[in-house]
Amino acid sequence: MNISDNFREIILKDINYVVAKMDKSGTFEEKVYYFSGIHGMIQRIFNLEYDEELVYAFFILRETYNAFSSRLHAIKSGQNEIPINNEHFEKLIIIVKELAKKIEKKENIDDTLKKLLILSYTTTGNGYYLLQKGLLKI
Repeated sequence: MNISDNFREIILKDINYVVAKMDKSGTFEEKVYYFSGIHGMIQRIFNLEYDEELVYAFFILRETYNAFSSRLHAIKSGQNEIPINNEHFEKLIIIVKELAKKIEKKENIDDTLKKLLILSYTTTGNGYYLLQKGLLKI
């Protein structure tokens, strides 16, 4: 990720804030709300200092938010076949912390973003099926 140290610090500060708020949030909806702040901040940064990796991270983070949000809305409307539980959010926080560490150390973030995609996929019908079969793990 080729961005200035100033913008890197802004992203890290925001991720750390989000993680702290997610840890303290009492509901899944609140956790998802705070999580959305990460992709929002990354988009603001790449609008000021464009970097392809930021765009890539933005899309994965936004789709992760959309997947979790959609599943929570579906559950509220009575579609309870595919659950979201504490384990999903614990893993989400772990992955976000890993992302922050890699950004801070200027390491490649591809594997971490892949983990977000896999976690997001567990909120879908086929992803939940693969999770139940033991082929996909949170």
